[in-house]
Amino acid sequence: MKNIGIVCEGPTDFIILREVIDRIAGENHYYLQLQPEPDLSGRYGGGWKGVWKWCADYAGIYLQIMTEIEPQLDLLIIHMDGDVSRKERASHCSCSHTNCIYKGIRNPIDCDFTADGRKNCPVHLPCVDHEPSAAGYSNHLSGLIQEWLKSTERVCIVIPCDSIEAWVIAAYDGTEHAEVIEDPWRNVIARKKSYHGIRTRQEQKNQLAFRQFAETVSENWEQVTQLCGCARKFEAEIRRLL
Repeated sequence: MKNIGIVCEGPTDFIILREVIDRIAGENHYYLQLQPEPDLSGRYGGGWKGVWKWCADYAGIYLQIMTEIEPQLDLLIIHMDGDVSRKERASHCSCSHTNCIYKGIRNPIDCDFTADGRKNCPVHLPCVDHEPSAAGYSNHLSGLIQEWLKSTERVCIVIPCDSIEAWVIAAYDGTEHAEVIEDPWRNVIARKKSYHGIRTRQEQKNQLAFRQFAETVSENWEQVTQLCGCARKFEAEIRRLL
């Protein structure tokens, strides 16, 4: 059994990831949710910005943190959904085609220019530096996380596209091109009051529902990997590291 720390956007992502890792490994492991904190009251909050801030603050020292935690961690999982690359301008501030007077000066996630509706932000989406596809989004965000952490020793980066809910609809519905559906939570899973008999609420992701989703994703993981390239990539990395 390995001790695995997970840095992710939210608690529902944590539920899916731990179930899938156990499925890939063929055994149960111990998991510690490092980010966000389970009650979302931590210093970074939830979401992709919380992942960014955690990586930036622990850059260069995360291996030390892994050894100081009890029990010591064998592996660190860093998760971010691919829709960040698709729609968040802050993730493209350092791209070569972005010409901004604050480049390298302001922290992109704290910059007023990247706020929604700011017409004076020089970031244009889709970014010409990255292919607007699941592979393009995954490569872009994986590269950013590597830059933030400074090292990827004992780290597995996972970027589900468009979000981790693409794995859910691939598992349940066998949806072809699941990775190109924008916001599968709102547009598929929570579009009605229930999804395959599981109650959903569009304004809030219910952890109980995701525990049920996680079981089906695990059971149908081979189908998920056939339909989702990012899932195949994640499986290959987990097998290599474990």
